[in-house]
Amino acid sequence: MNSLMRSLIVVALGGAMAACTPGGGGSPTPVVTPTPTVTPTPTPQWTPEEQGAIDEVNHYLEVWTAISENLADPNQSWQPLWDVARDPAVQGAYAVWGIWRDKGYHLVGAPIFTATLVTTGMGDGQGQRYWVYGCYDLHDSHLADAKGNLQDNDGGDRRRTRYLVLSPKNGRQLVLEDNLREGTC
Repeated sequence: MNSLMRSLIVVALGGAMAACTPGGGGSPTPVVTPTPTVTPTPTPQWTPEEQGAIDEVNHYLEVWTAISENLADPNQSWQPLWDVARDPAVQGAYAVWGIWRDKGYHLVGAPIFTATLVTTGMGDGQGQRYWVYGCYDLHDSHLADAKGNLQDNDGGDRRRTRYLVLSPKNGRQLVLEDNLREGTC
């Protein structure tokens, strides 16, 4: 009990002495020291395998866009898509390009893909599969006819999409499916 009393007396005397500072100011204004903001070191969002699947989707879209922009050129080969994709993605692209070419359409600008989720799919003797989900942004791209007139984009400017990527044990990754999905993102 004596030590408790001594502690209380010391605190009381300290408070009284602080009140008796010269200049009649009472207790001094507390000094606020800013707390440093700790910025965590960014960690990668994707594993190397997932990033590889995303990179392959972006590579596929680069090739797809280059072909789509040059559909009016009768010498334009669609064959380069086979370097980055397989069926059914290739056949789906060929079907779309056939319709666009028949109508005299071509793509102007490039869509932007942003991955939002990567999940591991089935693995087998061919390799591991990854589902790459994301948003397909069409703000900076559109269809145009041979005269350059813009065509309506009835699907909206930001569409949800999903790609299936095969990552073989030995060899190049390939996009197997390219699915534009319902809804916006």
